Amino acid sequence: MSAVISADEHSGKFDQLALERAVRSLCKAEIRRSPLSLERAKAWINQFEGAAERSLAWLILRHLIYRTGTQLESCLRQALKEAVTQFLKASPVGADADWKEALAGKLPGLHFFCGPPTVDGISKPGKSGEVVTRMVSRNYKVDKWYPHDVTVLDDDERYLVVDDGAYTGEQLISFLDGWRDDYAQRKVAIVVGLAHCHAVEELRKRHPHVPLFYGELLTEKNGLQSLSERWVADGQWSHESTTPLETYRSIIRRIGPFSGASAEGFGSLGLMVAFEHGIPDDSLQLLWDRSANWAPLIER
Repeated sequence: MSAVISADEHSGKFDQLALERAVRSLCKAEIRRSPLSLERAKAWINQFEGAAERSLAWLILRHLIYRTGTQLESCLRQALKEAVTQFLKASPVGADADWKEALAGKLPGLHFFCGPPTVDGISKPGKSGEVVTRMVSRNYKVDKWYPHDVTVLDDDERYLVVDDGAYTGEQLISFLDGWRDDYAQRKVAIVVGLAHCHAVEELRKRHPHVPLFYGELLTEKNGLQSLSERWVADGQWSHESTTPLETYRSIIRRIGPFSGASAEGFGSLGLMVAFEHGIPDDSLQLLWDRSANWAPLIER
């Protein structure tokens, strides 16, 4: 389903009611279902004060990249297919082999494992890497092993580090730095549902032998700074005394202090990304953090 937001034909101004109807339609259609219900969205919006703040709240909700479990599975499927196909190309089996059969260990020549990017060998059940590992292992019959339980990879073994997303790339780089000394044999790959171009670039520089496969790519255009400029330019923002970005930062000052990452999320990418199972701290702080004066839209 898509909701159309248009300018008022008579005034030429952006139709705020159309924006609100679009968000409500998305929630009611269960495209953005629990934990992002319409009631929860309304409660979050009610914390904003004044016309500019409320306009910003509705715009953030409208442009929030929210992926249900089914949508995340679809993204991961695309990323897994590309990853396995790349490994098959360099194997005796060949790239034309059935990638799902290979992933499930039903073809000779390659054996796959998957696990979360955890540096200590143990991750909490609710952590994103653990959630995605269970999803991949269940759907594709892949053997699940924590990375630190895999000390040696044989010639026919490949390890897939899986997670819901990669944004700054710092967590994955830290994990890779602490796991193995040498990736030159190209037996390890990272598979995520969503990836930001910043993470793609950083991982390529720091670990060129560990490819990153993703189902959906995010860029700077998905960040608040770029969106703020776009909302002003195309008439979605009608408050001339301030910009969406300035309004956002003034809200943070008004309702803080927070104890979490920077106001625009970890790495200051200004992202608006959430999943049915949770939300990364790379997203805007107002979406997930809590203060004495603020309740988040989605709990981490």
